[in-house]
Order: sequence, then structure tokens, then C-alpha cells
Amino acid sequence: MSSKPASVFTKLIGGFSICLLLCLFTLYRNQKTKNQFQHLTGTITALTKSLKIEGYSSPDKEPIRYLQIQDSLPIFRLFIGEDIDGSKPSFERVDELRAGDVVTVYYDKNYLNSNSDVVSNLAYFVDKGQQAYFIRGNKDNEVYYLISICLIVIAVSYFLKKAGKIS
Repeated sequence: MSSKPASVFTKLIGGFSICLLLCLFTLYRNQKTKNQFQHLTGTITALTKSLKIEGYSSPDKEPIRYLQIQDSLPIFRLFIGEDIDGSKPSFERVDELRAGDVVTVYYDKNYLNSNSDVVSNLAYFVDKGQQAYFIRGNKDNEVYYLISICLIVIAVSYFLKKAGKIS
């Protein structure tokens, strides 16, 4: 008894539905307010351009800073430049911070990466007192484009199935 392979329509709808759900989950996570994030307050023990951990060394030109609070984990990886796609922090003054400054980092838990216990890419805010020094940029536009593509592919797949063009 052999199983029948899934149809093209089923594969398209299934794959793009999963992609759509992941996009919606990402949008939900990006809508959090500062108080909904986990936070860590303490003294900066390290603010560097690279780490002595394999895979985390950065050339001096790369716009990344690693922030460690009171020798605890995670170490926060802050992207402070502009990426190829134009994404950048909404606000950034990280290089004005010094070891010994007391800051609060608002961050999210990474559910997909077990290495996030060591280095976290999910710092959204860094405040010193009442002053903001880092506010992560918003990538919602990219997610909206991806949602649009998923919905279009699902709709076109449905119409092609109805027209008998795909099985």
C-alpha cells in the first residue's frame, strides 16, 4: 500500500499558510510595549565591537556592539548601523555609554535559538536612567510585504485549482 503524494495545491496552501502564521506571530511580537519585555538592570561590564566567542567576532567597520550587564548572560548584540535593506535602529547613542554606567535593557526571549542564552539579538530598548540610548528599528514593513505575497500566492493557487490548472 503506497501513500498518494500531496497535490501541488496542498503543498502551496500548506507552505504559505505556515509562512503566514509565522509572519503574524512576528507582527504580534513587534507590537509589544517596553513594559511587556523582560528587562535587566545593572552595571555595564563590557561594551565591545566583538566577542571572544566563536562566530561573534566582527570587523571594526561592522556596526555591531556587544553589551554585557554585570558579567551575566545573555550578552546583547546591538545592531547600530544601517542594513542593506535600509533597516536601522529608530534611535541610537550606544557609543556614548561606558563601562560602569547603570542601564536597563528591555529584551525578548528567543524561542527558536538555544544559543540565545549566551548572545541575544533581541534587545529592543537600552535606557540609562530615563534617557533612551538604543531603540530597535521596526521591520514591520518587510513582514507586511511577506504577508501580501503569501495571501496572493494562496489566492492564485485557489483560483488555479478551481480552473483545473493545478491538482
